[in-house]
Amino acid sequence: MARTTRRHVSRAVSASVVAAALAFPVSLTTASAASHTGDGIAVGIPAQTTPPPPDPTTEPSPPEPPPTEPDAPSDETEPSEPSTPPDETEPTEPGDSPTSEGEEQDGTPDEDQSTASGEESDRTTTEPTVEQKEEIEEVTEVLTQETEEAPEELTPSVAQLTTVLQAAEKQETPPQEREGVIRSAKQIAAALEVINDSRTPPEVRKVLIVIVKQMVSALNSVSTAEVSPEERSTIVLTVQRCTSVLDLISDPSTPRELRDHLANTIKQLYRVLMWSTGAKPVPDKSAAPGGISAAQQSRQDAATIGVALETAGRSETSDGDRHGLAETADEASSSLQDSSDPRVSDEDRKEARREAEERLARLNEQMKKAAFAQGLPDVPLGEAAEVCTNAIFKSVPDNALVRGIEELSPARWETEGVKDYWKAKESGSDSLDVQAQLRNNKYDSAPFEVAPLVTGLAGVVPAGRLFGTVGIPGLHCLQSARQLDHQGVEVETWLQMVEEEA
Repeated sequence: MARTTRRHVSRAVSASVVAAALAFPVSLTTASAASHTGDGIAVGIPAQTTPPPPDPTTEPSPPEPPPTEPDAPSDETEPSEPSTPPDETEPTEPGDSPTSEGEEQDGTPDEDQSTASGEESDRTTTEPTVEQKEEIEEVTEVLTQETEEAPEELTPSVAQLTTVLQAAEKQETPPQEREGVIRSAKQIAAALEVINDSRTPPEVRKVLIVIVKQMVSALNSVSTAEVSPEERSTIVLTVQRCTSVLDLISDPSTPRELRDHLANTIKQLYRVLMWSTGAKPVPDKSAAPGGISAAQQSRQDAATIGVALETAGRSETSDGDRHGLAETADEASSSLQDSSDPRVSDEDRKEARREAEERLARLNEQMKKAAFAQGLPDVPLGEAAEVCTNAIFKSVPDNALVRGIEELSPARWETEGVKDYWKAKESGSDSLDVQAQLRNNKYDSAPFEVAPLVTGLAGVVPAGRLFGTVGIPGLHCLQSARQLDHQGVEVETWLQMVEEEA
């Protein structure tokens, strides 16, 4: 909902919000960046099972005053009796979390180690982009303004989000993660405007309050040193995709049934993420040796459902597809929640897992159908490859990208290794300028030829998983495959899908 006037806030008010954020019982653990990690936001979370948030369709209770000492997490599966009423929507307060074992201290690299020449040294930087810093300042100012009128029960959440934003500025934070935090915070700030608007229907306000508390809690949860970079990036991205439909939920003209499906899905994904975050890795017995854990699988599935939410929220998605995606996402997230619930018996979890797999398969088909209904974009190869590459960089863990396109990287990146493939920009018709954050936290860019880059990315994300991984931008991937086919370059499964749907 657009604001017609803006309020000017004094420095004193800004200072009070920052002070409130610092006073809020979250523990900022600034760990040195390991050679394979990038801890940017640092707040502790329970290391074991997180007590499930109750159904947010009930009226949330105002939070109790913050304790002077954070609550210690319990290792028991069944949590002790909570001090807050059972309809409290936020998880128990996290405790401090030390730097994880085995995490290496990161020193300042010698110039001859970080770059191959003086020219390359001039190209690299160590700080977040000016644009990202400005965005953080802008959204922090909006949060400062909105907290003046927001319900008192949201004050801790706004303070917590402000702290998360400040921590995201640290240079060791991967730029994709920082961007995800910024995008999520912007959507949450916009939702606060709707909550504070007297014209907003009470039932819409109630739903938004619950979601704001949940999404801020999820962002806060990933900052512990015990959370792996892959786990953290997946959760931040899923939160970003959940918050992308806040404007649709906020719109009073949105049908009640659609709003309920969207809100239910976010609630259920929140529970899945919180249960999986910080949990001890328990191998999935149905997986092959060396396969992913049950918690990893749950996060990947939650990310796919997040893509469905994002697709449903896009303006170009038809009403029919939007309702179908929202309904199936609700069903799939419900099954995924049951399969992730540590309180449920093994037998019931297995049954829920089977249901989740069936519903996720149906959801993938619906996303594919909704995408092809829009047709392949009529754009040249360079533009198609740029959109496709950026979508995959955003959606795929960097360790998978490193395996898929490492050989395309310049030799000077091999010394430090790539921490985060950030973004690509068209540079002529046959190359992209790829920007990356190296493991020494410096930023660099290099030209990548389009043909081998697109071919490599198609190996990382085959056609069967394309739309469930990136959503609508997958159409640009298929368009790049079609354009390369005209040049005699075959892009495996992507081209096959184009031919099947033609």
